[in-house]
Amino acid sequence: MTIRSRVFLLLAVLAAGCSRGQAGPAVRGRPAPMVVVTKVEVQDVPVEVQAPVDLRPLEQADVGSKVLGYIDTVLVDRGDRVKKGQLLAVVRPSDLPDQLAAAKSGLAQTKAAAEFARTDFDRTSQLAPSGIVSQKDVEQASSALASTKAAEGTMRAQIAALAVRLGETRIESPIDGVVSVRRLDPGALVGPPGGGAIVTIVRMDRLRVFITMNEHDAAGVALGQSAHVHLDALPGRTFGGQVVRIAPSFDPTTRTLEAEVQLPNDSGELRPGMYGRGDIIVAIHPNATVVSVNAVLITAGTRYTYVLHGEKVERRTLQIGTELDEGSLLEVKSGLAPGEEVVVAGADGLSNGSLVRATRDIDPYTGAKAQRD
Repeated sequence: MTIRSRVFLLLAVLAAGCSRGQAGPAVRGRPAPMVVVTKVEVQDVPVEVQAPVDLRPLEQADVGSKVLGYIDTVLVDRGDRVKKGQLLAVVRPSDLPDQLAAAKSGLAQTKAAAEFARTDFDRTSQLAPSGIVSQKDVEQASSALASTKAAEGTMRAQIAALAVRLGETRIESPIDGVVSVRRLDPGALVGPPGGGAIVTIVRMDRLRVFITMNEHDAAGVALGQSAHVHLDALPGRTFGGQVVRIAPSFDPTTRTLEAEVQLPNDSGELRPGMYGRGDIIVAIHPNATVVSVNAVLITAGTRYTYVLHGEKVERRTLQIGTELDEGSLLEVKSGLAPGEEVVVAGADGLSNGSLVRATRDIDPYTGAKAQRD
């Protein structure tokens, strides 16, 4: 072997040794993925009709003046509580006092004419048997008496109407409630035809919402059923009420039906205009199988979950029913049995029969130890 051949052979041996030194120890197998599992539970599931709602007052009155005139004073302002019959404002009428004075003067004249007509009728009635006056004179006196009596009645009615109109210059509250809006101030012209409301009164001790439903859901709604309202302004709280009215027919445009639910509000914390969601319980599914929404996956419209068996998982197709607890739990009609454990976190990349390392009682969102009830 030549010197050149020996050099090439030595370099090849050294290169092979370096390659083995860089490779190091053999790579170990990848550990099974860690997943969080929880048990399938059983509970009664309420079936609810849900719809967005806003709170409305049970009663609302725009209070104005029926008398043409100028506002003298407004005695209430926004936020004031008022009672039915309480004085809210006073209006100075334009010409009612003059009309009333003229009507009283006319009544006095009519009464004098009526008295004269009665005296004339009595005189002619007494003279008629002796033939001094004719029967025609008697009839004319009787007609004059009846006419003056009718005129007197008309004037009395006119005075009464003017007195009522004068009384209407005192604007009183038609309901118990709270002043929600004050629109006009002293000096404003009110009354027909151009006057508007002076204040708006709303009743707040009981509020109402209208929950709309389609034809399918409407079949299960009846008077007296329980209902709940969740408000955006008061998260985490539920306000209960009952269905008190149901519309007799469907809206021809939206094909929906409205159910009215009333909420007690003695504390006054609820306010008209608050927005939220209304629920009417139309049925109860007793002892239903429920699972966390985190355990349900969707692929191509199919819902499924992974069920733990020892150290492996099994993929199960699910038939889902009603949502509950604001969508955090799902009713499972088929595919799971109570007590089985399903994967709620770490399901990405799993397949049927995958090996896993299961952990329990862990919050899938924070990783903290979950507290048991």
